[in-house]
Amino acid sequence: MLVETGGLGEHSLACMSSGIGDFRSKAVGGLTLDSAVRRQNSKTSAPSEKVADGAPTEIPKALHDTRSIALVVIALLLALFALRIGAAFFIPLMISIMLTYALSPAVNRLERWHLPRPIGAALVMVLLIAAGTAAAYRAGTDAEALLEQLPRAVEKVRLAVSSWQRAAPGPLEHVKRTATELEKLAGVAAPTTPAPAASSQTPPAIDMRSVLLIGTGSVVIALGQLASVLFLTYFLLAAGDLFRRKLVYLAGPPLARQKTMLSILQEIHALNQRYFAVVVLINVTVGIFTGLGLYFLGLEHAELWGLAITVLHTIPYLGAALVAAAVGLASYLQFGSAQMALLAGGIPVIASIILGIWLQTMLMGRAARMNAASVFISLLFWGMLWGAWGLLLAIPMMVGIKTLCDHIEPLKRYSTLLAPAEPAE
Repeated sequence: MLVETGGLGEHSLACMSSGIGDFRSKAVGGLTLDSAVRRQNSKTSAPSEKVADGAPTEIPKALHDTRSIALVVIALLLALFALRIGAAFFIPLMISIMLTYALSPAVNRLERWHLPRPIGAALVMVLLIAAGTAAAYRAGTDAEALLEQLPRAVEKVRLAVSSWQRAAPGPLEHVKRTATELEKLAGVAAPTTPAPAASSQTPPAIDMRSVLLIGTGSVVIALGQLASVLFLTYFLLAAGDLFRRKLVYLAGPPLARQKTMLSILQEIHALNQRYFAVVVLINVTVGIFTGLGLYFLGLEHAELWGLAITVLHTIPYLGAALVAAAVGLASYLQFGSAQMALLAGGIPVIASIILGIWLQTMLMGRAARMNAASVFISLLFWGMLWGAWGLLLAIPMMVGIKTLCDHIEPLKRYSTLLAPAEPAE
């Protein structure tokens, strides 16, 4: 039994050894098989590797561009929403910044005369408040007188239009007469019906308490915003170049970058300061010229019209047109002559053209100029966002944005959208 088992074991061992020998021989010859398999795998995987190598150069770039555009659109929409919702904050802020640019030359001059800057800023603000209060008081008196004359003026205009239509009936008058005759014929042909009983209901009385509360609330809000503008303007004037120095510090540790930021901020500050100073000077000059012209013409409330053009001249084209129309109407009501109305209405227009366009362009040059399409688009955009304040602040804000784009290299291409056309050689 043991012999058989041993023989069987020897036979098994012999078979196993022969099998292992065969496997080894096959393995020796199978090197070519493994290499062939590896070659086949390398052949099948090579194109996929090539595709994988080429894919990241195209798809991620397109995805990156799409995401960038989407982020820009979302940021713009959020900015518009913030400007619309936060108008009560942004409008006083922008007015304060513009007043700071306009008044800083006077404060700088006082500082060069060895007057401390906070005291100089306080003195300038006191003079500004005094001048504004006097102008508002005078304008309020004239405006009250004009409002008292308004019913008589409306009646006079209605009579003038009626007499003009009777003197020279046109196609519209013939159409009205024809419609009147047709109504008469229809009334004769129609059966007579009893007139409806008059309603005994009386219209609801006006709640004067609500009106007074709403008016008082509006006045309080306006006074609060005015106070915030004055205080913020004073603090900005007293701070001087504090914020510019902090922006230079935030530019980064390299000295070259800080020098570049400092030069850009100085150029932007100088140009904006010059622009707002020139705007204030031009507006005041246009107001004085208009007021004196209307005064020598004999028009009543000439000071009010001069103050109106001083404020509204900030709105290009539209401000002068509104004042000219109002002055022409007031002149016609006072003198009863169309020639006098045209002459009086032409005075603010001439002042705006000569002083507001020619002189301002000569003083400012090309840096602060914009093309007409950009001007009107800016008026529509900011007027939609902030109403009347948007119309007043649109052009000064866009000039500031244009100046910023002119001095920052990545934004220069956007500045060309606002710049005027190149002069023909």
